[in-house]
Amino acid sequence: MMNIHLLKKTFYKTLFPPKFGNKKIQSLYNFVSQNDNDAEYWTIDGQLQEFTEIIKTFEGIDIQYFFERIGLWNSYYLVIISDKFLDSHVRANVKYDLGKIYAKIFLLYEDSDPYFLIDNLEIAVTMYESKIDVATLIDLISKIELLHHKKLITRQQRNYNIQFINSLTDEL
Repeated sequence: MMNIHLLKKTFYKTLFPPKFGNKKIQSLYNFVSQNDNDAEYWTIDGQLQEFTEIIKTFEGIDIQYFFERIGLWNSYYLVIISDKFLDSHVRANVKYDLGKIYAKIFLLYEDSDPYFLIDNLEIAVTMYESKIDVATLIDLISKIELLHHKKLITRQQRNYNIQFINSLTDEL
């Protein structure tokens, strides 16, 4: 029954894409939705540059709005966005802490395929030298425990990521 619900939701979002009340978020959504089929081949002088130009103009209010409306996003688009945060070109051109944003996307990502996001959590946080607050670190540990409890990640993934998050706690 859950798969039928997810299929209906995806079908509806395809026919009737969400309308955001924020031009920057709408621009990001439109761009990702138009370029999702070749996301792994984005080039520095092509789509990756366009993606970077869109997100580098974001301000705190845009990021907050993004998270307030995260439920409107196709989960695959969130994975694409998170993946592009790990690109060195994006890192070099965006001034704010995308590692923190990556961690928050991971916390809010509810679909059943968390492998991509959890496997790159450490990379994102380390790459941006993220300073993650204690509450978010606790939430990350809880999410990892939940994923392990639901058997969506292995014990090895759980242990490794808990150890990594504990090392971040020690740095505070």
